[in-house]
Amino acid sequence: MDELKKILLAGIGLTSMTYEKSEKFVKDLVEKGRLTVDEGKELQSELKRKSEAEAKDFMDKVNAKTQGVQYATKEDVSRLEDKLDALLKQSHQED
Repeated sequence: MDELKKILLAGIGLTSMTYEKSEKFVKDLVEKGRLTVDEGKELQSELKRKSEAEAKDFMDKVNAKTQGVQYATKEDVSRLEDKLDALLKQSHQED
């Protein structure tokens, strides 16, 4: 589950970075006079909407793929560790 969280956070961070870079690019275009302030605001709004829509789409896809997945709980891992310890102990006693 931690790996999935890391992947999701990386994706969200990448989306955020991309939006920030596009925001700076639009600001530069406005400063250089290639876009009006209103056009820049409109473009930024569109970029933000698109970024949010893509992030939502990504999350929907992840949720759909992981919906049926059952992750091991701490208790599950602890039980497996206990069984492994018992097997190892039994194995060493037989040697």
